[in-house]
Parts: sequence; structure tokens; C-alpha cells
Amino acid sequence: MKKLIACILLFVSSANAFADCDWSTIKKLPDGGFEYSPALNLCVGQLMEDNKTKDLQIADLTKAITLKDLALKESDERVALWSKNAGDELDRLNKISQDQKHSDWLYFALGVGTTFLAAYSASKLIHN
Repeated sequence: MKKLIACILLFVSSANAFADCDWSTIKKLPDGGFEYSPALNLCVGQLMEDNKTKDLQIADLTKAITLKDLALKESDERVALWSKNAGDELDRLNKISQDQKHSDWLYFALGVGTTFLAAYSASKLIHN
């Protein structure tokens, strides 16, 4: 992704720079050097400045992408933690619900037992 953005930026700015300059006027000298007009010298200088600007932009974009990746990583960690906590709370609520059902049945059984015990005790007192 970074390389694609860098290539697009380089191509767009290079296309603008090449459109203004006539590169066909460059002549090779016998000593291995090159002869070109002052206008081309300005074009080369502009290309160098554009290249520095692009390098800064690429560095800024790379930093922004890195920060975005870190933010997404932290966000994913928060979602995972929330999901774990929600699952733990659901398990806790299910356990409390089961314990409440057992308590209801226990109280019912104790009530029935107490009723029978009271009836038995009353019948023993009446018959004696």
C-alpha cells in the first residue's frame, strides 16, 4: 500500500515536471559530460525539490499508516477484552440464575417439610 501511494505520487509529480521541460535538448559532450540549457537546469532543480517533498510526504504517510495500525490493534484488543468480559458476565448471570432456581426448590421443599412436621407434631399433641 505504501509503495503504491509512493509510486502514484512520484508518477503524478514527474508527469507535471516532464511536461514543462524539453529533455531532447540535452547533448552528450566528448569528455563524458552533458550540455543542457539553463531552463533544463531549473527543471532538474525543481525535480530535486519535488523529490525531497515527496520523501517527506512518504515519511508522513508511513508514520500515519503506522499510527493507524497501532490504533486498530488497540481497538481490536479492547473489543477482545469487552467480549471476554461480556462472556464472563453472562456465565456469572447463568450461574446466579441456576443457584436461584435451586434456592427456590430448596425453600419449597423446606416449606413442605415444615408443614408436614407441624401437622405431625400437632397430631401427636392431640392424640396424647
